Amino acid sequence: MLLFLLTLIACWGDAPVAGHAAGPGDERPVWMFQENAGRWTRSAEPVAHSASSLGLGVDGDRLVLTMQCFWENCGSESKRKTDGPPVHALTTADLKNWKAAMWRLKDPDDRVPIDTEFRVTKGQSQIWYYGTRAGQMGDPAFHQESHTIFSATVEKERLLEPQLRMRGPGLADPAPLNVHGEHWLFLTTQPGRAIGLAKGEPLQLVREWQGVSVPHAMVVDDSVWLWAQRVEKGRMVPVRSISNDKGQTWSDWSTPLPVDDLPGCGNPVGAIFGGSPVVFCVTEPLGVPER
Repeated sequence: MLLFLLTLIACWGDAPVAGHAAGPGDERPVWMFQENAGRWTRSAEPVAHSASSLGLGVDGDRLVLTMQCFWENCGSESKRKTDGPPVHALTTADLKNWKAAMWRLKDPDDRVPIDTEFRVTKGQSQIWYYGTRAGQMGDPAFHQESHTIFSATVEKERLLEPQLRMRGPGLADPAPLNVHGEHWLFLTTQPGRAIGLAKGEPLQLVREWQGVSVPHAMVVDDSVWLWAQRVEKGRMVPVRSISNDKGQTWSDWSTPLPVDDLPGCGNPVGAIFGGSPVVFCVTEPLGVPER
């Protein structure tokens, strides 16, 4: 019995903790938007709170909403030291009920994964992230050393075999996208000021957009919808640009989401789920670390 209890306590000690963020709350509320026949509607209440650095992926019949922890219990510190830093997520199969998930990164160089994105590529689940050295102080987006973008393989509750994908000053917020069999990577190139698109092997920057930050992209029928955030009249707002020709040309930025009555909503992330577009964004104070 004693051995059973000790084992149970150990399991509890590293159970996923993002459930603390599920549901409405005043601290950093996360809003959900759904599009139907060109009309966007917003959830009556936040679907989560106390979260930042949102990412969004699809795993079969589930949405995977990754996030940075701003709630009280961010996971076992002892496990952080022995098993690696956590990546937190909420998953849903119906956009109503949310379940916590967590993976720990095994990195021989002790990097911390931030700006996380869940993807499934050729049947293999991955987490993409900006990997920064453990113990560094200040906003990771403004660390002076070259920024490194990685992906790691999901194996049960672990993230293994981190692979360097791209390196450069100011890079952050990786958002990979498969477009007609071609691998694209959107990412921040100048924190708070510009985003870019990288293609090829190795990945090389092919285009930049000024005046926006924190990109995310989704394929909608034959179009690519590119989301980002920018400051308008002292508020962070989600904006969208659309390409209908595989990225050759892009529309001007527009603000399709109903956020006029919110004090701001940034870090928009979107996907097709249940046959329709769904987008999330988070209301947080200006000046806090971006994804």
